[in-house]
Amino acid sequence: MSVYQCETCGCVENTALGFYWARHDKDWPEEARGKALCSECAPRVYSDGSATGWGKWHGRFTKRQAKGMLIDSQGLLWSKETVAAGQLPPHLRIVGEV
Repeated sequence: MSVYQCETCGCVENTALGFYWARHDKDWPEEARGKALCSECAPRVYSDGSATGWGKWHGRFTKRQAKGMLIDSQGLLWSKETVAAGQLPPHLRIVGEV
């Protein structure tokens, strides 16, 4: 499961459940474009004012903060245990910690 840190609240979010892949689409309000946001912090309306269905936590897993997780060269998060177990793909490298 690929996860990232929400740029607004700092929680861990799944790329498939949060506002990650669509963040560069022009249909979103200007203040949200380019930001990796969780489902709760994602825009509630599109640029045209219609509802997005976002704005609440999805509930697929417990919301938690990313503090202490490791950041790879693509900006995704990894637990220290996963990296210590050698499960980081060889094309990635750890560049920091939250």
